Amino acid sequence: MTEQEEAEWESINVLLMMHGLKPLSLVKRTDLKDLIIFDKQSSQRMRQNLKLLVEETSCQQNMIQELIETNQQLRNELQLEQSRAANQEQRANDLEQIMESVKSKIGELEDESLSRACHQQNKIKDLQKEQKTLQVKCQHYKKKRTEQEETIASLQMEVCRLKKEEEDRIVTQNRVFAYLCKRVPHTVLDRQLLCLIDYYESKIRKIHTQRQYKEDESQSEEENDYRNLDASPTYKGLLMSLQNQLKESKSKIDALSSE
Repeated sequence: MTEQEEAEWESINVLLMMHGLKPLSLVKRTDLKDLIIFDKQSSQRMRQNLKLLVEETSCQQNMIQELIETNQQLRNELQLEQSRAANQEQRANDLEQIMESVKSKIGELEDESLSRACHQQNKIKDLQKEQKTLQVKCQHYKKKRTEQEETIASLQMEVCRLKKEEEDRIVTQNRVFAYLCKRVPHTVLDRQLLCLIDYYESKIRKIHTQRQYKEDESQSEEENDYRNLDASPTYKGLLMSLQNQLKESKSKIDALSSE
């Protein structure tokens, strides 16, 4: 056996021991009883086969190690993906709950807005009715005031006429009194004249009283009507308040929808 062959066998033994196999023993003796002898070609072929087998085993082990590492990496990635999927599912559930809550809130706001709108429409209708009633009342009181002014003008004319008659009567009365005072005793005609004078005086006092009562009553009714009109809420102000409330409800719904 040459030194080169021994070196090759030694290198093969090293490879065998590296893979946990027992080395081959090279024996130099003449007793060939318990030995198997290869020729040079078979020995070389054996060395090549062993070397190739060991190298393939090494490649397979490396491949197995790579497969193990790849498998572990895939497991880690699978666990990571499962964890991500679980997180995504939890997040989806949370978002779904949030959406349900938002939908419920939007539904409540829509119901509240609808109820408020219906209430406001009813209020507007009531205000319109009240406005029409007040307009009718105003027309009625204007007409009544015109009639009262006409009545007052007529009474004033009547008063002027009666005043002139009163002045004439006073002149006549003074003349009659002067005449009667000179006559003593009074006759039946004198008493009749005095009764007639008293009758006209009482009639004039009654007309003055009626005129004063009508003027006071007209003034009191006008003051009460204007006070009632001033106490009523203005139609324009209430409409502005209702429009502001509708805008506020709409902005809340838009904010919740954008969230």
